[in-house]
Amino acid sequence: MTNKKIHFWAFVLSVMLLFSGCAAQGEEAGKNPNEFQGTIEAEEVDINAKIPGRIEEIKVEEGQEIQEGDIIALIDIKDILAKKEGLVAQANAAKAGIEAAEAQYDAALGQLAAAQATLEKAVNGARSQEIAKAQANYDIMKKNYERVKALYEEGAVSKAQLDEIETKMNVALQDLNLAKEGARQEDIDAARAQVQAVSGTAAAAQSNIAAAREKYQQALAGVQEVDTYIEDATIKSPLSGLVTMLNVSKGELVSSGMSIATITNLQNIWVEIQVKETELSKFKEGQEVNVRVPAYKDQTFKGKVVRINKKPDFAVKKASNENGEFDLVCYGIKIKLDNSKQLLRPGMTAFVQLTQ
Repeated sequence: MTNKKIHFWAFVLSVMLLFSGCAAQGEEAGKNPNEFQGTIEAEEVDINAKIPGRIEEIKVEEGQEIQEGDIIALIDIKDILAKKEGLVAQANAAKAGIEAAEAQYDAALGQLAAAQATLEKAVNGARSQEIAKAQANYDIMKKNYERVKALYEEGAVSKAQLDEIETKMNVALQDLNLAKEGARQEDIDAARAQVQAVSGTAAAAQSNIAAAREKYQQALAGVQEVDTYIEDATIKSPLSGLVTMLNVSKGELVSSGMSIATITNLQNIWVEIQVKETELSKFKEGQEVNVRVPAYKDQTFKGKVVRINKKPDFAVKKASNENGEFDLVCYGIKIKLDNSKQLLRPGMTAFVQLTQ
């Protein structure tokens, strides 16, 4: 949206004044020297399309009064909604991938802890408590074997029972010897290989988490971008005013930046006049003036000087006894108008009259 700082008719007037100097003033035209001619301007905003698409509906008409935030037009968003649906599906899939990779990573961490404990035990050997436990178990198995052997010699138990208790005693002896001697090198190497393998699994799971998160963020950014497009498809007025121009029709294809409508704020209206430097002393900021327009000959409108330009707008050659061969310059003066009845329109000719 672009604020129109200079109305077209004001531009035309400025061009004319470049050739005629400040001849619009009453003094030059043989009229009231305290009357100055200008052109009425108003705050205007061009409302442009932010996204390309087809106009689905026009909500206003030319000449209609609207309020700030009112909808001007709607752009068809069927394709945008379909795109959003696909991006949401991608985001959900990526989120599920994150959860699966995190579960894999957690499981790998558990396996890694167990593998590291096994390796540590294989390298360092059993603790004294474990050796004592193995010794106690062997002692029990040995006593049981001796008791059962005595019973066997007396014929009280069978040979199978004696063999069973002897096997248990030998297993307990092996456990005791293993606890005392520690693991063999091949067992240590196997445990170390297991640690490395599980570490690789954990690292791969961590990498999968990062990749899934990146996909999720990309999909989420895409969804947010599409949401912006959806919001931009509803074209609203940034100010209250009058719809002075509609540039599109229903069904028309528009491109980004294309003008949709022009809104004129008739509450913010003014007249710009050009005053010779020799008459600039007649004006001061805050000064009240009367304004008449040919369209309403029997009415007088109130105005207030709100700005006197600090620099001249242009110079006009005017040889006289007062200034000799020097150029006279003109200054622009902006006068805010009371347009509460909204009778005044941009482009109207206005005559500013000093009240004193």
